[in-house]
Amino acid sequence: MSDSDAALAALYQPRIREHAARVRADRRLATPDVTVTCRSPVCGSMLTLDLVFHEDKLAQVGWKARACTLGMASLGIVARAGIGQTENQIADVGRQLSALLQGETVAFPDPWGELDLFCAARTFPTRFGSIALPFQAIAQGFAEVN
Repeated sequence: MSDSDAALAALYQPRIREHAARVRADRRLATPDVTVTCRSPVCGSMLTLDLVFHEDKLAQVGWKARACTLGMASLGIVARAGIGQTENQIADVGRQLSALLQGETVAFPDPWGELDLFCAARTFPTRFGSIALPFQAIAQGFAEVN
């Protein structure tokens, strides 16, 4: 197996595909506080999130995702781990994810540990935008309701 084949195999490992599969089907919310759409200009991945907030925390997430497997996996993790988190908590984790993708060693707080899967994406910078989409959309959602 060549180095590039090994890198791709690590990138699309079963755990990544499992997280992506959790959000493959659209799950929209009937009465969101805000609906936000974000698009990665590099790869074209698009994500629409329906968000509900309660006491300055993310309470519910609905989605329509047209993204690559990595963007879908990121959404799968964020849609689960982000519930009950504040704007600052989610933004901090988003910054940690960016640092991880840039090659830094990161220790994600509970319940965000699965984001360490994306260390395999470090050699694929064109995927960074798609991986970050859920964090961008949630930040935009918090900004719109505040």
